[in-house]
Amino acid sequence: MKKVILFAAAIVSMLCLAACTAVQVNERMFVSLMGIEEDEGLYYLTIQAYSSTDANSDAPVPEYRVYSGTGRSFYEAADMIMRQSGRELFFGHCTCVFADDDIIRDKEKLKMLAGERISPGCPVIYSEDPGAEADRKDENDELTGSDIIISGIERYAAEGLYSEVTLRDVISADSAGGVVILPLSEKGISGSAAVNTSGETVLLDLSETAALNLLRGEKGVRMSVLGGSLSTRINDKSVYFRQWDNVGEYNISIKAEGVLTELGKSESLEDYKKEAEKIISGSAEAICEKAFKDGFLPALFPREYSFSEGYDNVNFSVDTELTLTALKR
Repeated sequence: MKKVILFAAAIVSMLCLAACTAVQVNERMFVSLMGIEEDEGLYYLTIQAYSSTDANSDAPVPEYRVYSGTGRSFYEAADMIMRQSGRELFFGHCTCVFADDDIIRDKEKLKMLAGERISPGCPVIYSEDPGAEADRKDENDELTGSDIIISGIERYAAEGLYSEVTLRDVISADSAGGVVILPLSEKGISGSAAVNTSGETVLLDLSETAALNLLRGEKGVRMSVLGGSLSTRINDKSVYFRQWDNVGEYNISIKAEGVLTELGKSESLEDYKKEAEKIISGSAEAICEKAFKDGFLPALFPREYSFSEGYDNVNFSVDTELTLTALKR
């Protein structure tokens, strides 16, 4: 009889626990992505959350909803959203964080986000208007869901125009006092942002980002050559710094491989090879010069950068050797 009573008690306990869990889930709002910025001590938080029910309405509910909150801390801003929605925010499923440079430069603020159970592996994207990224509208003025935003990012990644940077990466760069290069978004990926923890931010367009990502070893960077299209990647790179008087020069040798995916004006593979080598060398020299001038060269050459410190004049010479094959149809 005792065993029967204990068994019944265990079943009741399990049912109670299940019921409690169900209530907790119903009271939670699962954040799918977020935009956060800080301005003169105020935090502006915009979240996009998955929503399947709305206790206050019988009308059909959209799949995603957006909420915004403001406060003197992240917690105050989040609390404002919780009061508006009547639900507890859960950040464990957050797929992306859009942030301005005031957030990106401050490792304590980033650690605070990680303390909210946002995965250290969550991608971080720079934006000058993070709230607008989380509340992005399409051509019909309807909310663009986080699934569509993420799939759009993946398309840029496939072309070598997006290089993922995680919350862990940004915290590490801030701790080291260096430069972190993040994807830049203006209602969609539009380039890169080189954020120096000392206070400078340099924005790069998509063309500059392609050259930058190629130098950093990103796979599948797409190029337009002679009206055709090819996908490239650098397999090996050597950097040599030489100096005379107060002038320094980086001699960079690149070995790359590419696949011609679409024919253009020529039928000769050699024509595409020679033209692509010129484009790679020219664009690499240009982005290196910009990196030196604007202070983010350490992100390109972390080991070799120290050689050129203190030099007013630094030149860059890039020699490219490309192995090119054609995609068989």
